[in-house]
Amino acid sequence: MKRLSIFLALILMAGTLSAQRPTVIREVEGDYVKITKIIPKVTEKQHDIRVGIGSVSLFSMLMLDADFFGTVDEVYSESSFRQQIKSADYYKGAQYFTGVLSLSYAYQLRHWCQLGGTVNFAAVTRPYYDNITNEKAYDRNSYFASIMPTVRFTYLNREKVQLYSTVSLGVAVGVYETVPCYDFTLFGCSFGKSLFGFAEIGNGLGGWGRVGIGYRFGSTKK
Repeated sequence: MKRLSIFLALILMAGTLSAQRPTVIREVEGDYVKITKIIPKVTEKQHDIRVGIGSVSLFSMLMLDADFFGTVDEVYSESSFRQQIKSADYYKGAQYFTGVLSLSYAYQLRHWCQLGGTVNFAAVTRPYYDNITNEKAYDRNSYFASIMPTVRFTYLNREKVQLYSTVSLGVAVGVYETVPCYDFTLFGCSFGKSLFGFAEIGNGLGGWGRVGIGYRFGSTKK
């Protein structure tokens, strides 16, 4: 966390330094000095497309089946023991998790607000092997997909650095059920102009930590 705090502080300083400064013109007219301040117009991009990957979160564990991530084994040791007796003919192999993949689009409504949508997908698989022959008996798989309208609030908007938070609400479809879902970006930072990278700390379906790249296009003046 200390390294992350230092990293975010450096990004914030870079954004402050990269801000466009007003141009000051001084003209001498007789005994008077005329000072003119010219504030340049900054070009903003109207459209924002992003692809990213997120870590596991409590919500995504529940959608995928928490037993994949050891939660059931750790909390309910007695149930885990009974389950091991029932499945004594097999043992678990290595687990493979895709991460929470995301694709999002946002439109610039205001200097501080964007409106769009986000699609997420994640899958996990674990092979089971025969205790006697050591041959693979079967695979256990789970997945989910979601779609959510998204609102992004930008509270630092520089040419190369943006700091923001997002709120998303929608529906997630899993192997076992379809449920309402949510996702919050508590703190997000993007760095770059048209082509940019981003890193986020969040809570919800998208994962506790997310990284990715994006592209902005369609210019407008602010």
